[in-house]
Amino acid sequence: MLNVTGLEDKGLRVGWGIEDITPAGPASLYGQYYEKISQYVESPLKVTACCIEWASEKGGSELAIMVSMDLLCSLKALQDRLKDMLRRQVPELDVQKLFLNATHTHSAPYPDVNSDFGELLLNRLCKAVITAWNNREPAGISWGLEYAVTGHNRRVQYADGTTEMYGATDRPDFIGLEGPGDPGVGMLFCWNLTGELTGVIMNVATPAQVVEAKYFISADYWSEVRKQFRMRFARDIFVLAQCGAAGDISPRDLSRGYKTGEPNMWDTDGIGEIGRRVFQAAMNAYGEAKKNIKTSIVFRHVVKDLYIPTRIVHKKEYEEALAVVKEINSREPKDPASPGTAWNRFLEEIEHNEKIKAYGPWDNKNSDYGIIRKKQAVVEQYQHQEANPYYVMELHVIRLGDVVIASNSFELFVDYGLNIMGRSKANLTFIVQLSCDYNDYLPTERAIQGGGYSAMANPVGPVGGKVLVDETVPLINSMWE
Repeated sequence: MLNVTGLEDKGLRVGWGIEDITPAGPASLYGQYYEKISQYVESPLKVTACCIEWASEKGGSELAIMVSMDLLCSLKALQDRLKDMLRRQVPELDVQKLFLNATHTHSAPYPDVNSDFGELLLNRLCKAVITAWNNREPAGISWGLEYAVTGHNRRVQYADGTTEMYGATDRPDFIGLEGPGDPGVGMLFCWNLTGELTGVIMNVATPAQVVEAKYFISADYWSEVRKQFRMRFARDIFVLAQCGAAGDISPRDLSRGYKTGEPNMWDTDGIGEIGRRVFQAAMNAYGEAKKNIKTSIVFRHVVKDLYIPTRIVHKKEYEEALAVVKEINSREPKDPASPGTAWNRFLEEIEHNEKIKAYGPWDNKNSDYGIIRKKQAVVEQYQHQEANPYYVMELHVIRLGDVVIASNSFELFVDYGLNIMGRSKANLTFIVQLSCDYNDYLPTERAIQGGGYSAMANPVGPVGGKVLVDETVPLINSMWE
């Protein structure tokens, strides 16, 4: 069937669904060592589902269901429970072709499936997916790549070889940032056969954590992106948000030290600024994308379990960590309620910093509590590592014409994402971190050597990172054979 716009129905179908997952009343916000109870809603939390299906007259078919959540992380238990619900309610739906990803906002509750919020979340996820499935319509797609400054490397290097996340850059021994950033904004535009934009899959290598330390619920900069689309098109455009490889990235330009007059990237002004930059990138690509809509594409979706070796903690590292734990514990008051405990001193410093500092972070990861928490994790990792030689990660690789989407379950350092992109045969490669599950930071060897908060007690290290890259790239490239 040929539409008046010249777009022919070639069997490609796209459907969308969106639901509000904002909890009612005060909620515990997840993402810091300390608890934050929300005082109000700065912007609502959403889950957005996109169902892409292809079916030919000869019987061939393919399916991908991607769901983005305004949460800090995705969990395997959450995804498994959602699949079980969908199997019962939509038996014809191949739930193996579904995966969840999170935007990494620190201004939302933890997605515990056994909590009241988990129940709300599961019901709304199920509804969004079913809506997307039921609303499938003949469609075309096109892609675009633009650039926007949304994030910067947050690991600060010093002359002695050490590294600190959010370290001070005004020290005389500051020598630079540990790794690169990634300013690319990847976009997959979805259209109906009248040439009307229905939604956009947007891939940005910056976590949604501008207001990570605030006491309100927020979808962070993605709320501004949605708002800008609504204003531009006078209707809601679905935006499926994906966080690219960004484990060592944040919205802050640490080297310039907040001296340039840029909006505060720890507050709502930063939300507006980054959201507008991302939206402007979409508008820069929009015109050309509308000229290049395709309704006939190569569409493949492979799901594979990767057995990724866990990070080995050597005996020397274990002994050093254990010594630190014992030394700090030896100074702990016997009364856990004492203001002199590492925990209570940690909380007191946060409260003090929130009153006097305009910029975060307000918590001190180099305090006794910050140090012992990571060192204790190293000790426990050493004690249990023989029983856990592998982390089994669910990998999704999807080819949609010239674009490929590859998932992972980590806060993946940007170098790994660049590695996959550089070796990929796709014209445009979307790396989607925090997908299907959550398994902490995945740092590089360079980061391990530098140390610091995000490269100290990681379940998977550089050996596992190499396996992830070396397994993902051939799977991507096999789709072009």
